[in-house]
Amino acid sequence: MSQIPASSGGRPEAPGETGPGGIGPGGSGPGGGVFSFQAVAILVVVGILCFATATLLAVFSDPQSERTFGTNAYSDSAIGHRAWTEILKDLEIPLLVSRNASAEKAGEYGLLVTAQPHITSDAVQALETMREAWTVLIVLPKWAGRPDFPNQRWLAEMRLLNDSTPEQVLSMVVDDAEIIRSETLQTWRGADWDIEPSISKAQLMRSDDIAPIVEGDEGILLGEVRDRGTTYWILSDPDVISNSGIDEGDNALFAVALIEALLPAGGTVVFDEAVHGFTTSPDLWRNLLSFPLNLAALQMLAAVGILVWAAAGRFGAPLPTPPRLEAGKRGLIDNTASLFEYAGNLPDILRRYHDACLRDLGRHMNIPRDLDEHDLTRWLDRVGEARGTSLRYSEVSSRAAAATQQLNPPLQHYLRAARRLYRWKQEMIHGHRADPNGLRSDTRAGSQNRGRTGRRA
Repeated sequence: MSQIPASSGGRPEAPGETGPGGIGPGGSGPGGGVFSFQAVAILVVVGILCFATATLLAVFSDPQSERTFGTNAYSDSAIGHRAWTEILKDLEIPLLVSRNASAEKAGEYGLLVTAQPHITSDAVQALETMREAWTVLIVLPKWAGRPDFPNQRWLAEMRLLNDSTPEQVLSMVVDDAEIIRSETLQTWRGADWDIEPSISKAQLMRSDDIAPIVEGDEGILLGEVRDRGTTYWILSDPDVISNSGIDEGDNALFAVALIEALLPAGGTVVFDEAVHGFTTSPDLWRNLLSFPLNLAALQMLAAVGILVWAAAGRFGAPLPTPPRLEAGKRGLIDNTASLFEYAGNLPDILRRYHDACLRDLGRHMNIPRDLDEHDLTRWLDRVGEARGTSLRYSEVSSRAAAATQQLNPPLQHYLRAARRLYRWKQEMIHGHRADPNGLRSDTRAGSQNRGRTGRRA
């Protein structure tokens, strides 16, 4: 009674019966598998491309800031302040654009910069955490804009915010403060670094609780407030640091002087962008479910699904029954070699093979019979040099002897020694392949009755 070949279970299929997936007997394709080679190749290529795309997007792409036009450090628009951060980077001032826990990152030895924050519930929540930092620079908002749709990183229109917007930000630090919009050119005084900003129609503030650092004729431009161990510097007009105003007059010097005056030695400037809605969560699982990491997660799930499918029952054609014993000379040689290796007779076999090589060489050459082992080695080395062999008998013989004297060496040592013996013998008989005058056996001689060697014609 014939046995059913090993497979995923079930009865053997009759000829012409549809196999798994309903595509031909035992599978779909010449090999009997569920997928053809072309389908597997396409799946592998698509998987690699998806993984590479997800990785590149995760490393280089920033969907939140790609088309921003607002009042933030990523914006190239007139009301943004990316130029300010780029100037600080060029001056090699340590700088970090942060999207979460910004006050904690600034800590005691850093400077937290909250520039032109939004007035939303998330932004107000982020603003409330700035009290955890020791030194804070607040830049009050002044402008809003509408993007230019052909290029959404630029503005098509700017509009002045109501006084209530900067007053709401200011009220988080100072009570009873007032915003003044001046229509006249101001005369500045009070700055220790003797750098005067260049602003037209300045936005100023008034409050008895703000110590003026730089003030004009109608109010304070830059002031200081100390509250519960935190030092706040408040810049009332963002035109000093915005992309459209930082290149006016000495505004760039003024913007850099602000940072240098506040930044503790060895500290880092931390720009808080959570107040503009740019937030990231340190939660790994939430990131895996967000673009672009969700692409990698989906690819991983697909790979696991295919692996489970491959391990499930009835996948592919039934496996053929392996033959009990392999027929032919190769199987006999492999079995004999395995028995010799198991018996541990490899050193003795290598010595016998060495003697057999010398006897075989003696049938092709006139080796003197009265030579002892030392003289025979010297004689064979001289003949080998004359014939241009790449191996010397003394070296081959010593390595073979060393292999037989080692304690439990691996099988590879014996094989390498035997190959060197065979190669040396063949070069002695037939000459080295690289030698243009190499020797060869008489073509008229049979395999068991070789003639004397001679030079090539």
